[in-house]
Order: sequence, then C-alpha cells, then structure tokens
Amino acid sequence: MSTILHIILGSILGVTFIILTVVVFCKRAAKKMLHPKAKRKPLCAWPDQFGLKYENVSFRTADGITLKGWWIPAEDSVKTIILMHGWGMNRSAILPHTCFLRDLGYNLFYFDFRALGESGGDMSSIGYLELKDVRAAITFLKEKYPTQCQKIGLYGISLGGMVALGETARNPQIACVVAEAPYYSFRRVVSRWAWIHYHLPYFPLLPVMLHYVRRELKANPERYSPKYTISKIAPRPLFIIHGRYDNLVPAAHARRLYREAGEPKSLWLVPDAKHDKCGEVGGFSYKQKLADFFRTYL
Repeated sequence: MSTILHIILGSILGVTFIILTVVVFCKRAAKKMLHPKAKRKPLCAWPDQFGLKYENVSFRTADGITLKGWWIPAEDSVKTIILMHGWGMNRSAILPHTCFLRDLGYNLFYFDFRALGESGGDMSSIGYLELKDVRAAITFLKEKYPTQCQKIGLYGISLGGMVALGETARNPQIACVVAEAPYYSFRRVVSRWAWIHYHLPYFPLLPVMLHYVRRELKANPERYSPKYTISKIAPRPLFIIHGRYDNLVPAAHARRLYREAGEPKSLWLVPDAKHDKCGEVGGFSYKQKLADFFRTYL
C-alpha cells in the first residue's frame, strides 16, 4: 500500500512539475514577444542620404506614448503616403526601397511603432496597440499638414501591413492601401513565430502562451486580425505583396486575404522572396508596381 501511495504521489508531483514548467516557459515567451528589447535597433539610414529634405517629428498616441518619425515633403503636393515598418524593424529599414515615391510627387511620412526604433514605450503587440499608433499619426498629420494631407494612402510591411489593412478598413479617409507580407490571423502568426524561435508545438503550449498574451494586453488581439477587416476595405483599392517563399508568414496568408477582399484588388507573389525581402528581391519591378498603384489610385 505504501509503495502504491508513493507511486501515486510521485506521479502527481511529476505532472505538477511539468505543468508549472510549461506555464513558466509560456509566460516568459509571451513577455519576450510583447517586450522585444532585443528588437529595438538603431536607425541605419536617413532621408538626406538619398538627397531628400526632411523634418524630424514626434507626436503622442491616445495612451500617452511618444512616437518619432520623418516628414518628407514633395513640392506642392496634396497627397501623402504613410509608410509603416515591420516587427523588429524601424523606419530606416523600409526607407531605401520606398523613398523614390517622393520624386513621383508624394509627401512621405515614416514613423517608428512603439517599443521599436526611436519611439517610446516598451510593449509591442504585433498589431493591436500599433493600430493606436497609426491613428495618432493620421491625427498628427491632419493637424500639422492639412493642405498636404488631403489624400492619404497607406503602405505597410509585415506588422505594418496588418496595421495598414486594419486602419483602412476602419477609416474612410484612407484612399488606398499597399500591404506587404501581412498575416491573416494573429493566432496563426504567433504560432509560426513560436515554432521558428522555440520549436513550440501549437498544442498544448500555444493556448497557454496566448492566454498570457491576452492577459498582458488586457485584450484579445486575434479580434483585430486582417481576417476580420479585409472585406471592409472595398471599394478602396488594395494591393497585396508577398514573398512566395516567406518563411514566417506563408504565402497562403496572402492568397486567403486576397480571396476575401473586395474589388479593386491585386496580388503579387514575388518569386524567390522571403519575409521582408520583396523590395530587395523585386528590385525595379517592385518599385514599378508600387509607382503604378499609387499613380492610379492616389
């Protein structure tokens, strides 16, 4: 009897230890994702390196976070493109392959999302909180540069692509949107991220990790996923760009978003491109397609 009791108690203690280990690991993984200190990289490029005059600007979000950015004006233009980077990036990462749009007659506005680049804050939510950032950016632009921002288009990559889609769906002031490598579902992209970085299988660990993400954010970020907003963009024009060999956000996400979007819409799967590499791999074709889209719809 004593031996059986010891076996039962040992089994209970073993299971309890495993459960506690899983909980602690998932809680730490959630915090690492939401507080990406290692992802805050310094700027590596500036507009004047490309012969562009610019203004350093800062503005505050509704929840009190100070964001930093660049305003790059075009002569006598009433059209502005807001350009948004991905998670773990900053505004300088997307500058080289997009700043040519200024020479086509568009004012350009780049800013760093919270907890990244030079902006304040220490929490990054891969979409939910960053929607507040773009709304603050639009309010700032409308107040400071009302004449130059009579027409606004959005461009976003990865996290920025998700934010661009969400804001366009909500805000009728947005004339058109380009989204590169946007995810379809927050749950799916976090699952992919956890597998790539930790080899963490979805079940039973991911539900625990997602629980702590929701708890930390005090919201369910899945509800703000593009899968719920993409159909609300039409009749504003939409252009989805995605790397055919994207390792973080598989091209299937882009295909599904495209199917669920209304017209007018277009999809370009860039051959040989991985995540965040469409501009680099696409080269001249990438710039030409961006230019054609904004010329047509902005």
